[in-house]
Amino acid sequence: MKLSLAPLQGFTDLVFRRAFAKYIGGIDQFYTPFLILQNGDGLKSSHLREVDPNVEENLIPQFIGNSLKEFIFFRDYLIELGYKKMNWNLGCPFPMLAKKKKGSGLLPYPEMIEEILSAGLDDRIELSIKMRIGYESSEELDAVLNVLNKFNLSEIIVHPRLGKQMYKGDVDLEAFGKALELSKHSVIYNGDICNIEDYQQRLEQFPNLEQMMIGRGLLQDLFLSLKIKGEELPTAKERLDLLEKLHGEIYDSYTSYLSGDTQLLSKLKPMWEYFSANFNNERKVFKAIKKSGGLKKYNAAVAFAFQQGVKE
Repeated sequence: MKLSLAPLQGFTDLVFRRAFAKYIGGIDQFYTPFLILQNGDGLKSSHLREVDPNVEENLIPQFIGNSLKEFIFFRDYLIELGYKKMNWNLGCPFPMLAKKKKGSGLLPYPEMIEEILSAGLDDRIELSIKMRIGYESSEELDAVLNVLNKFNLSEIIVHPRLGKQMYKGDVDLEAFGKALELSKHSVIYNGDICNIEDYQQRLEQFPNLEQMMIGRGLLQDLFLSLKIKGEELPTAKERLDLLEKLHGEIYDSYTSYLSGDTQLLSKLKPMWEYFSANFNNERKVFKAIKKSGGLKKYNAAVAFAFQQGVKE
């Protein structure tokens, strides 16, 4: 099974991806959190850092937009950087973007998608699509796939929830099965693979799947990719050591370019929303991190977390 890491805004940035690949691994393909055109003419510095072609292998840049201008900007910019693949985000459920017909908010408008692809696709770079099964209704799925089937795409990643659901409710596996039937492209499954049992259930239901994308489940169990691949897991002591090295590298990387404790903590503390699930006494660990008001208290809370040991 080929595994991709879902692009999670605020979590799976360059710093995390690089540290994860170095110390744990098991992911075949990484995606950037979505890039967005700023003020119609460029990228902000943090996004420029995300697509530095000299830093990571197996990286596919993802962008979000609803116009030919945005599509062509990212296409040409990424070709110039030397990328061979890019991904168009038609799945983001955030209302602020969706109401502007971006991300999953563009799915009810297949004619706009067709217009952009007709004029924007270029043989110099492959395009994949990350999408949901619709924004308001899964009945939107047929029309979108009918449009996508007209074009030469490398693959489609389908998260089987509606945009308006955000991340609530169950995934609609019936709709995903329909996407598999209707699409002429390779379809990748994404959504709610939080443990090895979830993975096995999806594979039982869809035995022809060759690739899956995992996201929050991996952050909650940083060794999930190794479990899915059937690799021998490090011992509990070794896993604890790897997590300590992972956190240390993330800490040092952010320290190298962020200014002051406030900026540093604003990046580090949210990570523990998921990272704490890797440790025994998860709630106490997260509570200690959440309450830490400065770098000294944060470091003490981190030390407390590692004293608890990792979950079996």
